[in-house]
Amino acid sequence: MNDVSFGDFYEASPDAVVVIDQTGNVLFANRRVEPLLGYVPQELVGRPHSVLLPARYHDTHTAHIRRFMIDPEPRMMGTELDLYARRKDGSEFKTEISLSPYAAPDGLVVIAAMRDREALHPIRSVLESDVDALKDMLAQVRHDFDRVRAQAGIAAIEHESAQRLQRLMIEDLHHRIKNIFAMVIGITSQTLRTVDTLEQGRVAISSRLIAMAKAQDLLLRANESSTGLVDLISAAIEPYDSQGAGRIMVQDTHIEIGPEAIMPLTMSFNELSTNAVKYGALSNETGRVDITFMVDEANQLCSLTWTETGGPTVQEPVQRGFGRRLLGALAAQLHGDVRMRYESAGLVYQLDIPLALIRS
Repeated sequence: MNDVSFGDFYEASPDAVVVIDQTGNVLFANRRVEPLLGYVPQELVGRPHSVLLPARYHDTHTAHIRRFMIDPEPRMMGTELDLYARRKDGSEFKTEISLSPYAAPDGLVVIAAMRDREALHPIRSVLESDVDALKDMLAQVRHDFDRVRAQAGIAAIEHESAQRLQRLMIEDLHHRIKNIFAMVIGITSQTLRTVDTLEQGRVAISSRLIAMAKAQDLLLRANESSTGLVDLISAAIEPYDSQGAGRIMVQDTHIEIGPEAIMPLTMSFNELSTNAVKYGALSNETGRVDITFMVDEANQLCSLTWTETGGPTVQEPVQRGFGRRLLGALAAQLHGDVRMRYESAGLVYQLDIPLALIRS
C-alpha cells in the first residue's frame, strides 16, 4: 500500500491523520501532523505509532489496537478521559482520537484522526484545571494531617490546624456536591431530549438518579471495607431482578473493585437492566439475563459480559440513543472497550476493563 491511497482525501481533513497497519507501523501521515505533533509527515512513515504516545500508554494502547483489529468498529478515544499524545519535542497534550477501520487491498488498516482536546474544549480545560487544583489541595491536606498526627497525636492538634482541616473538608464536600449536580443536570437534559412524554422522562430520570444514589452508598462503604463486583451488580439490578423473579443470573466470582470503578459500573448495569425491562429479555415472561466475568491476568484485563436470551427478537437500533451513548461514556471512564451485539436471541454486551483501573 502506498501514500496515494490516502493522500488526496486525508490532506483535506482538518485533523492530523495517520494510517496504521496491523503491525502498528505508520503507513501514511497528512500534513496536519506537523503543526500538531512537530513531525514532517515522511518522518513518521515506517515508524511505530507508539512514538506519538507517552511511554506509559504503550502497553495499554497496543492491546487496544490488537482488540480493534479483531473487532474493527469505529470508536472514539479520549472524549471522557484524559488521553495524552506526545509531540516530537517530548511535550504532551490532551487529545481525542477517532479510530476507523479500512479494508485496504493489502489488509485491514486503522485510520486515526487526532485533535487537540484543549483547543476543542477550552471551557472543559478550565474545569479540568480546577479539578487538578482541587486534587493538589486535598493531597496537601492529607500531608498536613499526617504530619500533625505524627508529631502530637490527634487529640493534641492545635485549634488553628483543626479549623483549617475543617474548612478544607467543607470545601471538598462543596466541590463534590457541585459535580453531582452537574451530572444530574446532564442526565436530565439528555434524557428529556430522547423521550416522547413527560412520564417516560420522569421514569428514565428517576431510574438513573436512583442508580447514582446506590453508587454513592457503595462508595461510602468502600471507605470502610472492600467492595466486591458481585455485590455492586446485585445492588444495581435489584429492582429489576425482583420484577423478573430471579431471571438475572450473576456468576459468583470474588473480584474486589476500587472506588473509581463503582459509579460507572453501577450506572452501566442500571442502564442495561432498564433496557432489558423495556425492550429486551425481561420484557416478557420467558427471557433471562446471564452476567459473567473473566479475568485475563496475562493481558491484565477483566471482561464483563451481559447476555440476554429468550426475549423478543431484537434488532440494532437505527439511531444511537442517549442510553447507548451513556454506556459508551461510562466505559470510557474505565478506559474500557465496549461491544454491543444485537443477536436474534438477544443483546450481548461485553466490557473489557484494564485490571489496574478496576482495582485502583
